[in-house]
Amino acid sequence: MSLLLMVLALLGALAVLGAGAWVAAQLRGRYQETEPGGAAPAVAASAESPAGGYTLLDAAGGDADAVPALPEDTLGRVRGLLAEGRGNEAIGAVRDATGCDARRAEEIVAEIRRSA
Repeated sequence: MSLLLMVLALLGALAVLGAGAWVAAQLRGRYQETEPGGAAPAVAASAESPAGGYTLLDAAGGDADAVPALPEDTLGRVRGLLAEGRGNEAIGAVRDATGCDARRAEEIVAEIRRSA
C-alpha cells in the first residue's frame, strides 16, 4: 500500500513540474517578439554605454595603471591617514572615493605613499 502511495506522489510531483515548465514556456513565448520556430530579432546597438559603464574597449584603450584623479580633500585625508600609520583606513577612503576594488585601492595608496 505504501509503495502505491509513493508512486502516486511521484506522479503528482512530475505532473506539477511538467505543468510549471509548460506555463513558464508559455510566458516566455508571450514576451519574446519572435514567431514560433523563428530566429530571435537582431538587437540594434545603442549609442549609450552598457549598464555599469564598463566595456572591454574602455579598458583596452585606456591606461589601466593610471591613478584615478582623487579629489584634493580625499588625497589630503589619505596622506594624513598614511602619516598616522592607518593604511587600511586610507585604502577604504580611496575605495569610497573611486569605487575601485580593494586590490586597485591598495595599488593607488602605494603610489601615493611612493610619491609622498
